[in-house]
Amino acid sequence: MADIFDYLKWRGDLSFAEIRPCEVDSVIFAMMSYLDYGKLCGGEEKTLRHATEEYCADGRYDSVNLGLIMPSKQINKMVCDAAATRRFGTARITDFDARTSKEEGYQFCAVTFHLSGRQLVIAFRGTDDSLAGWREDCCLSFLDEIPAQRMAVEYLERIAEKYPEERIYLTGHSKGGNLAAYAAINCSEDVRARIARAFCHDGPGLSYSMVNSEKFRRMQRKLTVLIPQSSYIGIMFEKGEKYSVIKSTGVGVFQHDPYSWTLDGPNFVRLPELSQKGKRNEEQFRTAMRKMSSAEKQDFVETMFSIIDSTGATTLTELTDGKLRKLMSLIKGYSGLDRETRELMVTLFLKLFDLKKASNK
Repeated sequence: MADIFDYLKWRGDLSFAEIRPCEVDSVIFAMMSYLDYGKLCGGEEKTLRHATEEYCADGRYDSVNLGLIMPSKQINKMVCDAAATRRFGTARITDFDARTSKEEGYQFCAVTFHLSGRQLVIAFRGTDDSLAGWREDCCLSFLDEIPAQRMAVEYLERIAEKYPEERIYLTGHSKGGNLAAYAAINCSEDVRARIARAFCHDGPGLSYSMVNSEKFRRMQRKLTVLIPQSSYIGIMFEKGEKYSVIKSTGVGVFQHDPYSWTLDGPNFVRLPELSQKGKRNEEQFRTAMRKMSSAEKQDFVETMFSIIDSTGATTLTELTDGKLRKLMSLIKGYSGLDRETRELMVTLFLKLFDLKKASNK
């Protein structure tokens, strides 16, 4: 079955002026957002090829560590393969914006790629290795808007004003997909009219009120939501009726990795519906959400991260490197938790073992 690397070989010689960005291009740009363009570009405007010359030299990219949450180390090879093509190599990189604050509870990152044919792609990064980012993600369960979503709208508005002649594409993987969808829906009318497409790749959904709003309905025809058949992430919260289930060769949590998604030309292979596992994941998540009020969800998140903070870990990698067992002991011994809440926390963190295994592949 074809994958992203096959696509780069097949379409890499065609510019974006000749063929406009498609959903596979949008995944490639979404994954590119995980790189540190502050270091690669040094505050200057550079093409992708120029920015990655040293990064890709002599296979050095193979040893780059992007953290536990990265779905696949293949991102490093993908960026270098893309930079060598005519299609991606000439894309100009600007406006890299990366911010994380444990105190204020947010993790945000976005970067803009300028393409031939007066087009630009804004790529929002998914949750990185920081526990601050994971805390913010959990707040989606009880807040109408998290800080990163507000920042995404502000970033889109700023880019649209700075580059008034360019057609806009938005994309993101995981939390980045949520940010792309949220920004597209909540930006001003003038900016919304300039958006060609917004892509959410296996990202958590939106609130019930957002999906049932008039502004969501107006944007939905430009919104592409892709979810692998046994998703753990894309089934969270509301996604509307118009989403596509795509085929992944991965198993379980590994389906979150876009490099496991299979292609048919410029599109991912569609399936008629979620797998039985995907349906169970969705039902289990909805059941857990229905059991708690908004106040109870907030209390759960605050208690969970209070316990995590006591381990001294600041990243998921640190948490799994010798601190996860300490965390499990703290949860089991925490007097303020009832049995059901304690079991839910234990279940959530046992999944970190799966993430640790995934990061070592």
